[in-house]
Amino acid sequence: MTKATKLPSDTFCIIPWIHLNTHPSGNVMHCCITDQSGVVGNLRQHTLSEIWNNDRMKTLRSQLLNGEKPYSCRKCYEQEDNQISSFRNSANFMFDHHIPNAPSWTNQDGTVADMKLRYWDFRFSNLCNMKCRMCGHHASSAWHSDMQQLYGEDSVPPEVVIRTVDNSIDDLYAILDEQIDNVEEIYFAGGEPLIMDEHYYILEKLIERGRRDVKIRYNTNLLKIRYKHWDNLELWSNFDRVDIMASLDAMGARAEYIRSGTVWTSIDENIRRLIASPNVTFHVQPTIQVLNILHLPDFIDYLFSCGLETKLLHLNNVLTSPKQYHVNTLDDDLKTKVSETLNAHVSSIRDQNTALYLRQSYDSIISYMYTKLDRSAEDWSHIHDSFLIQTTGLDKLRSENFLEIFPELEAHFHKKMT
Repeated sequence: MTKATKLPSDTFCIIPWIHLNTHPSGNVMHCCITDQSGVVGNLRQHTLSEIWNNDRMKTLRSQLLNGEKPYSCRKCYEQEDNQISSFRNSANFMFDHHIPNAPSWTNQDGTVADMKLRYWDFRFSNLCNMKCRMCGHHASSAWHSDMQQLYGEDSVPPEVVIRTVDNSIDDLYAILDEQIDNVEEIYFAGGEPLIMDEHYYILEKLIERGRRDVKIRYNTNLLKIRYKHWDNLELWSNFDRVDIMASLDAMGARAEYIRSGTVWTSIDENIRRLIASPNVTFHVQPTIQVLNILHLPDFIDYLFSCGLETKLLHLNNVLTSPKQYHVNTLDDDLKTKVSETLNAHVSSIRDQNTALYLRQSYDSIISYMYTKLDRSAEDWSHIHDSFLIQTTGLDKLRSENFLEIFPELEAHFHKKMT
C-alpha cells in the first residue's frame, strides 16, 4: 500500500499537518494511535488553534521532517517492524497528495501558519452502549459503575457521560462549521459514534453543503444502525464513499463476554445487512488479544461464510494496551498452540489469494506474540495480577465466568508467576 510520492524523510507522517484528535476529557492528541505521551494540549486551557502551533506540535513536525522517530509515534514504528501495516502507512497513502506541500507549509521552527483540518477525528463523548473488557470509562460511559465498584469511587469522575463540549473553552460546533469546506475525510469513533447526536449534526451539515465527496469512515460496535429518528443507511446514501469498520472480535458467547452489551443475534443480523448494502463498504477489524487469538480462525471462517471479502478483513490491530491482554503475555505452550492453530487455518484455505493474505497477517501476529516482554518478577507479576484482578472482579459484577467461556485459557488463568 504505497504510492509514488516521495516522503520528506523515512519516518515522516502527514497527520500533524492536517489533523488534531480531540477527546471527551478535553485532551488533544496528535493522532488517535498514540497514548498519553501523545497529548499535545487540553481544550480546558487552550483553543484548538493555539494547540495547533504549540511547542509540542512544532517539535513533532520538525522531528518527522528530520527523520527522527518521536516516542509518542512508537506504536506505528513497532507495527512496521513486525510487518504490520500502521496508521502512519495508511495516512501517508490516503493523504499523499498533501505530502509534497508539507515542507513548504512548515516554518523553520515547525509552525504551520494555516490550520486546515483535512482529516477529522473528534471524539465528542464517551457515550457507549458496551463495556468491552479491554476498555474503560475514558472511552465508554457504560464502564462507570463497574470502575467505581472495582477500583473505588475516586477511580472515575462523577460524570457518567463525559462530553468534549463541557470540557472545552472552544465552541467545537463553530470549529466544525469553519472547517467544513476543508475536510476530506471524517473518522467517527467513540464511545459509540452511532448513538451520538454530534455525529448526526455533522452528517446533516455535510448534506446541507452538498459535500458528497467527503469520505466517511467509522469504527463502530455495530449494535445500532438506527438511532432516534435517523436511519444511517438513508443518510449514507448521500455520500460517495462510506466505510464501516466494525470492531468485532469473536462470535456468540465469546463476543458477548469480550464486549459486554453485545447482543450477538443483533450483530449477526447487522453484519449480513451491511455486507448486502450498496451504500457502504463493510470492513471488520478484530482487536487481536489474549481472549480471541485462539479462535480467530473460527471467527474469520464465519465472516467469510457471511460474504465478507478477504480485502475487507483487517488483521493489523494487535492490542498493545492494556498490557494484561497483550498476546505476548501467553506462556510458551499457549504460544505454540496459537502458532499451530493459525498455521492449520492457512492450510485449510483453498483460495490462494486468501491463504496468502492470512499467511502474511498471521506471521505478523505471531511475530508480535513473540515480542520480547520484560519478564522481571516485578513487571511480569504485576501484568498478570492486573489480568486476574480485573477478570475475577468483572466476572463477579457482570455475573460472567471466564473459564466457562474460555476453557482453553485455563492454564493462562491459573499460571504461577516466577
